[in-house]
Amino acid sequence: MNNRYLKARTLARAKHQGQMYGSVPYYVHLEAVSRLASPFGTDAMVVAQLHDVIEDTETSVDELAADFGFLVADAVAYISDGKFDNRLSRKAEIHQRLAALDVDEEAARIALIVKACDRLANVRASLHGEASYFSLYQQEHTNFKEAVYRQGLCEAIWWELDNLINRSQAS
Repeated sequence: MNNRYLKARTLARAKHQGQMYGSVPYYVHLEAVSRLASPFGTDAMVVAQLHDVIEDTETSVDELAADFGFLVADAVAYISDGKFDNRLSRKAEIHQRLAALDVDEEAARIALIVKACDRLANVRASLHGEASYFSLYQQEHTNFKEAVYRQGLCEAIWWELDNLINRSQAS
């Protein structure tokens, strides 16, 4: 394994210490997102490990930049929810930000890939856990896809995500 990836995994586990993802330690979710991001390279796996540290811990963008460089810090910042009180406001703000990203910028490209991987990991987990989360992901899917999807970028992730959402809606 790459040293940068191991450093990111170690930092993420330390920062999310004590946090849970449903009934399992939070790192289980981070590992799932990293596995999905692995075909897209080490930077995507590093960002996958760190994708929630800004919004869920006291970690700053500057700290990530110092430890991992601007590419990783920018990508994590792009996909971090803002500090709004309700989910609707948070999602509206981040969808606007993500829709404006240009895949010609490497940090933006990685951010969009990891965001799709994160959503797929969340949808997979919700199928085996809390049904209300799956219903929420179904409701948000159109707006999420409009903001995050870019043709030719991580098509296999989108194929599975669309199929899970649509298959369950057809049931």
